[in-house]
Amino acid sequence: MKPLLLLLSFIVISPLTSGALETNGFLVFEVERVPWHTAGSEIKQKFKVPLTEEFMSNFSHLPSQNSSGTGFCCSGGNLKTNEGSTRFMWWIRKTADNRWRINMWGEGVETVNGVTVGSRNPKSSQNLIIKRLEDLDMSYLLSYVNKFDGLNIGFTAKYVSAKDIKAEGDIPAAPVRKADRTELFKGDDLKQYPLEVSCIFQEG
Repeated sequence: MKPLLLLLSFIVISPLTSGALETNGFLVFEVERVPWHTAGSEIKQKFKVPLTEEFMSNFSHLPSQNSSGTGFCCSGGNLKTNEGSTRFMWWIRKTADNRWRINMWGEGVETVNGVTVGSRNPKSSQNLIIKRLEDLDMSYLLSYVNKFDGLNIGFTAKYVSAKDIKAEGDIPAAPVRKADRTELFKGDDLKQYPLEVSCIFQEG
């Protein structure tokens, strides 16, 4: 076989999506900012993280008497233009019996009609234990009120299969780093988006 034909044959047999980029599903995080009776536009933004084989291999250490194991932490959702605006923290880790524990909480302040206010429920959080990541579907809401005006900021975390991801619309990929701070996924360029997000594995 000629070298060129051999090369073309190899390309057909070895698709560009093989290896680290293949996945059956995604973690999809959604942040929604909805003002009511106050200035400002509604913002709804999603981020995705592919659950590749390489990604899943980072959960190698289970909790023990001396360690809380490997965790995956994402933080973001805050407005780039407003310092101190509401941001969320998402913490996902395995349990000793190979289930998944997810914690989610938020903090920050918002300006409602010129007045800086805190959330009505600043210390509340959501906790969930599931057997499979495919069962992930949880949400969290913070409300900011100034008299009759307000702002609701919600966050949703869910699993979306690879065959259903297109139905979710155009979703940018979040940057992800390993526990040693090296890059796992570069992610998409998020400069054009109003909200921020970053994700990293951590050893407990």
